[in-house]
Amino acid sequence: MPFPLLDWAERFIATPSVSRDGNLEIAERAAELLESVGLAHRFDEVEIDGVRHRNLIADLGPEPGGRDGVLLVTHLDTVPPGEPAAWTATGGDPFRPTRDGDRLYGLGAADAKVDLVCKVAALAQLDPAELTRPVRLVGTFSEEVGLRGARRLIEAGGARGFGYALIGEPSELVCVRAHKGYAVFEASLPVVQERVRGNWESIEHFDGESAHSSTPHLGKNAIEAALRRVAEIDNAAIADFSGGEAVNQVPDRCTLAIGSGYPQEPLFEFLCAWRRLRMELPAQQDPDFDPDHSVANLGRVEFREGRPVFTFDLRPVPGVDPLEVVRPLEECAMLEPLRINPPLETARDADLIRAVVSAQQSLGLGERVGTKATSTEAGIFSAAGLETVVIGAGVSVGNVHRPNEHTLISQLEVMCELYRETLRRLACEAGA
Repeated sequence: MPFPLLDWAERFIATPSVSRDGNLEIAERAAELLESVGLAHRFDEVEIDGVRHRNLIADLGPEPGGRDGVLLVTHLDTVPPGEPAAWTATGGDPFRPTRDGDRLYGLGAADAKVDLVCKVAALAQLDPAELTRPVRLVGTFSEEVGLRGARRLIEAGGARGFGYALIGEPSELVCVRAHKGYAVFEASLPVVQERVRGNWESIEHFDGESAHSSTPHLGKNAIEAALRRVAEIDNAAIADFSGGEAVNQVPDRCTLAIGSGYPQEPLFEFLCAWRRLRMELPAQQDPDFDPDHSVANLGRVEFREGRPVFTFDLRPVPGVDPLEVVRPLEECAMLEPLRINPPLETARDADLIRAVVSAQQSLGLGERVGTKATSTEAGIFSAAGLETVVIGAGVSVGNVHRPNEHTLISQLEVMCELYRETLRRLACEAGA
C-alpha cells in the first residue's frame, strides 16, 4: 500500500505547534505517524518557563558506536502565524491545509514539520535488517526560539556515535553545505527619571510586510517605520511602543502611543545608531550567499520597566564576529546577547555531500549543492563535529515566516526518494 504522504502532511499542518505554546500535540501526531509504519519511538520531555516540550526520537539499525551513525533531524515548531486574515490561500486559517495545483499551503508546510513526514516515508521503504549503521530520527522543539531541542539533544549525548546529520529545512532539494551564523540581542534604552509631556496625544498604527529575517529586504519593517515617525515629531514623548512577534520575522505591525511618557531623544539616537549598523553590513561580504553580506532585523519592541527594549537579530557571514557588528549601538543602549549560533561550514568533498549528490544523480536531479542565507540547527551539529547538511522540499526565500507559506507537492514526493537513496548510501552500502 502506498505511503499516504499528503494525508500525513495535511495532518501535520492542521496540528498547531507555535514555539511559545509547546509541541506536545505535534509530537503526539509524529508518534502516531511512526506507529503507523511500525517504528518505535521515545520522548525526551522538558518544561521551560511553564511550557512543556518534547524531542521525539526513533532509533533504527545497530546500536550507536564509533562515529558512523546518521542523524535525521526536523524541527516540529513554527513561528506565530501573524494576522489570520492575511492567509488568503487558506481561507483565513493558517492551520487549514489547502492544496492548489502543485502547492500545499499552511503554516509549517515548508518550515519545516512536514519534512519529518518525508523522512518517515523514506524509513518505511527501508528494510531495518539492511542497516549496517545506526540511524536516529529526531523531531526537535523550539528551533525557532533558540534551537532549544537540538541543543538539549546534543547536551544529553544524543549525537554521540553519529558522524552525519541531515537537517530538514526548505531548500528546493538543494544540498546546503554552508549557512550564515545567527545572533539575537536585546537593546535596552536608558531609564529616564523625569517623565516629560508631549504637545499632543495620539495612537498611531504602522503596517509593514512580513518576511524571514534572513532576507529583510523582501519585507517592510513596521518598527523602523514607527521609529522614523518618532524622528519627525517635534518635542514628542512616547507613552507606549510595541510591535513584532518572532524576532526572526520582519514585523508587519507596530503601535506607537504619543503623549506623556518616554522622551524622544534616546529613540532618535537609537534610530541613528541602527542606521549606521545597517549601512556597515554590506562591507561584510561572501559571494557564496544570497544576500551576499551580513544582515540584521529589528524584530520586536516593548516597554519594560519604563523604557523601550528592542530585540533584534544578526546573520553574519562566516568569519564575522556578531559582537563587533553591534558596536554602533553600544553608545546609546545597553546590549545583552541572548544567543549566538554558529554558522554551518561543511567541506564540499565531505562523505555526506558525496552521498547526497550521488542520490540526487540517481534520481535524475543532477548535482545540486549550495548555501543558504538562513541559520538552522545544522550549525550546532556541525560545531559538534558532525558532517552536516541542510536539505528539504519547498521554497525558503520569500515564502517562510509569512502568510500563505506553502510547499511543492512534487518536491515532497522527490524528497522522500532522496532521503531513501541517501540512507542507502550512508547507512546500508557504506557500512557493509
